[in-house]
Formats: sequence, C-alpha cells, structure tokens
Amino acid sequence: MNQATVLQQWSQARSSLSADLASRTVGIVVGRHRGLSGFHWRSSLVVTAAEALDGSEEALILSGAGEQLAPVIACDLATDVAVLRVGVGPTADDIQHHSAASVCVLQAGAGVAFAGRSRRGPLAGFGTVRLAGPAWSSRRGGAIDQRLEFEADLDPRFEGALVADFSGGAQAMLVFGPHGTLLGIPAATIERIVGAVERHGYLPRPYLGLRLQSLWLDQATRARWGRNSRVVATIAGVESGSPAEAAGLAPGDLLEAIDGVAVADIEEVASRLAASSPGRVLELGLRRRGLPETVRVEVAEWRAPKS
Repeated sequence: MNQATVLQQWSQARSSLSADLASRTVGIVVGRHRGLSGFHWRSSLVVTAAEALDGSEEALILSGAGEQLAPVIACDLATDVAVLRVGVGPTADDIQHHSAASVCVLQAGAGVAFAGRSRRGPLAGFGTVRLAGPAWSSRRGGAIDQRLEFEADLDPRFEGALVADFSGGAQAMLVFGPHGTLLGIPAATIERIVGAVERHGYLPRPYLGLRLQSLWLDQATRARWGRNSRVVATIAGVESGSPAEAAGLAPGDLLEAIDGVAVADIEEVASRLAASSPGRVLELGLRRRGLPETVRVEVAEWRAPKS
C-alpha cells in the first residue's frame, strides 16, 4: 500500500467520523452575537457550557433541521454544565449508539475529535489529550470526575463542543479554562447533571438556611487559630425550620471548614454548598465561642416561598 493510499484512507476516516458526530451537534446563539456549540445528550436534551450562557433563560438552537428557541432548564455553574430542552433531535437509538463507547477513560496522548456547529454549518477539529488526571474541584467547588486537558487549535465557537474518541464515543464537553487552557467536562459528570434533571425536571438547589456575613480577623487571631485568610464566614442568621436550625447552628458561629476542607470566605462556602446535593450530609467545622466544634447537617432542597 503506497503512502498516498494511506493518507487518503486517513483523510476519509477523519471526514467520516466528523460527519457522524455532526448529527449530534448544535450551534447555540446567546443574545445577538455570542455563538457557542452544544450537543444532544438525550434526544430532547442538549448540553453546553453553563458559564458561556451568561445567565440566559433561553437560547437559539441551530441544527441541520433548522432553528428553534430552547429554554435553559438547568445551569450548573459549579460543573459548567447547562441543559436545554429542544423539540427536535436525533433518535434515542442513534445517541445510544454513539454513547456506547463512553465507558472508556481517556488517557494522556490519546487522539480526540471535537465536534461543534456554527451558523455556517458543522465544525470539526482534532487534537490530543495533554493531561488525564484524577477527579478535581472547579473554582466554584464543582465535583469534576476527571481532569482533562487537550492540545488543539480551536476558536471560541467550539466552547461547549462534543469531545469524542476515535470510535465516536462521547467522552467530554469542551470548555475554555484560564489562560486559554482547553478543558474537558467528562461524560460521567455530564450524566450526573442530566440524570438529576431527568428525575426532577429541573436541577435541585441545595439549601441549609444560613445567612452569612464576613468577619475580619486581626493578625494575632489568625495566627492563634492557624488561618491564612483575613476573613471568616460568620453565621448572621438561621432560618426557622431549616436544616441549619435542626443541626443547632446559631448566629455568631464561625464557619471554618466543610467536610474537613478549610473554607476561606463566604464565596467559598457558597461554592461548596452549590456543589452538594439534597440529602447529602455535610460536616461543618465551626469555631463557637472561640473553641473548635464539628456539626453535621443534612442538605435539603430549596423551595420557593409560597405567595
């Protein structure tokens, strides 16, 4: 077999894979100008990058079948996974065929395909897994099942795109990290979010019933307590009938750690709470009247007050 024949087969295989993946992709337009990608995870559910939606409650979906407005039914900023509901998509059997290979775990050096869509049609790219590490937590406290970094030359329209292995199995969603890093939100993380949306029709919001405010600490107190942060989250109020009240939390308690991991400020507390789920039991490390104490509290689901 001569070199030209090998290159032709290689090119045809890439084109065939790209065409196969394109049937699952959508383009997403937010506002008038911002364009990103997404893909069908279920026949009627599309996933994309949550942060890129910029708080939008609906988006214009572009596919081979045309355009449609779709509501955003879940937007989990902690994991960067958003879910939209559409009326037209691939069949469940077609998606299952593509997802069958998703049981494998990507390894460093493996080749991957990126599939997205713009107003002008499908987008395709190829790259390499630069890093395949263990589970990690996002800057918002989201639990991500595997650390994936990619090496590829991709423009911003690929944000939210499908990342597949060379057999066509859905492995991750592409998101743009700090300093131009290309990150992957793995399939297991996406399935966890989509599964919760399917069970409830929405993404349940965790709730403890705490009102927090920041308390500044002087250097002597920080040194005595072994804290690096200049502030600590202080409980300013506890809602009646809440999990926090049931656990005995009270105004004046200082919240220093969650599940054994130190929390520096209110924002970090909020991020870790957002990454939890109703029914989970959290172990809160407190400082009460200057002394360390541990309290266990079960996370509930937030319910909007009845009008």
